[in-house]
Amino acid sequence: MSLPLREKLAMLLPPSLFYRRRIAEEARSGEPELAVLAELVPRGGTAVDIGANQGIFAYALAGIADRVVAVEPNPDYAFFARWMLRGRAEVHELALSDKSGRATFYVPLSDEGMVLHFAGSLKRTHSHFRNIKSYEVEVRTLDDLGFADVRFIKADVEGSEREVLDGARITIARDRPVILLELLAGTHKDPYAYTTSICDSFGYDAFIVQRAKKIAALPAIATLGTNNVYGTEIESRNVLFLPR
Repeated sequence: MSLPLREKLAMLLPPSLFYRRRIAEEARSGEPELAVLAELVPRGGTAVDIGANQGIFAYALAGIADRVVAVEPNPDYAFFARWMLRGRAEVHELALSDKSGRATFYVPLSDEGMVLHFAGSLKRTHSHFRNIKSYEVEVRTLDDLGFADVRFIKADVEGSEREVLDGARITIARDRPVILLELLAGTHKDPYAYTTSICDSFGYDAFIVQRAKKIAALPAIATLGTNNVYGTEIESRNVLFLPR
């Protein structure tokens, strides 16, 4: 697979210009946390961006954390992020899950043949797409990577968020980081139960960022009546977990 023309052209831009624009776009269209990240993430320590894709969160985190680690299994986007971040973050070309090894990474194609890189996953989450490209990737657990003083974990892994957390149990128990997971974008059939299970299993409370404020996630998710927030009043695709 190769990068779409849009990303190839973006690599010619100054990183600051590209990322400021992308951060503003994403903050308006499903990830409002980017606009208030400095208020949500403890300063210093290590921040981990799992499913980094273009490195948008990694770039924003570079002004907050002492060390930023971006994890992206798609080799094209790992290359893109490494080039555009230019030392602001370490970029690791691998996937994170609950065990280490090798696995198949699935990337759906639109009916027009466009490769939908943002929907790549270790699971065939987007099975409604008729055509899928796949390739083998290295898989590790966050615990295996041995990062110290982890204060923030963001994971956008298209349905494998719980596996990522299960592979980070030692890190989470030791450091009690703030966690941000994309759970409200249609990849989870029951995000309420999924969120509740994470809270109970790891000892966290769940919130959604709404109009730059934190609101309790579970009541908001319960009223959605759907597994995504598109077309609703909820601004974010993500759920924010804070340690109790």
